Amino acid sequence: MRLYRNSLRVLTSWCESRDIFNEEAIKIRAEFDASKSLPQDSAKVKRLIREAYERLEEQAHPDPYIVPYMPGGSLFMRNPAPPLEAVYPDGIPEGHSRRQLNIDFSNIPDSQQYADKVFVDSISKQYWIDK
Repeated sequence: MRLYRNSLRVLTSWCESRDIFNEEAIKIRAEFDASKSLPQDSAKVKRLIREAYERLEEQAHPDPYIVPYMPGGSLFMRNPAPPLEAVYPDGIPEGHSRRQLNIDFSNIPDSQQYADKVFVDSISKQYWIDK
């Protein structure tokens, strides 16, 4: 399943048009379906998987597509929300959501004052959360 998903992610980086993406995704799905009935422990399956990973590595995009609001994306931290104390100088109204989010949009527990420590690698466009 990971190999299929990664194949589609690489394809997303190369295809600008959704029509072309859909055509190529159907071809990729057909390749996976063709070997679906093979026994999982066979040498042929191991060879196919190894070749697929090699092919995936060959076709990796040098500047992969990143969702704009995620680390490495074009909108990441461009206009962060102002602190609620600045928006409501006379006090934050009751019922107003004080929910905080981590960089990956997971919730921060109310008992935790700050977000988890995050390392963002701007070259590879990846991030790691220290929990």
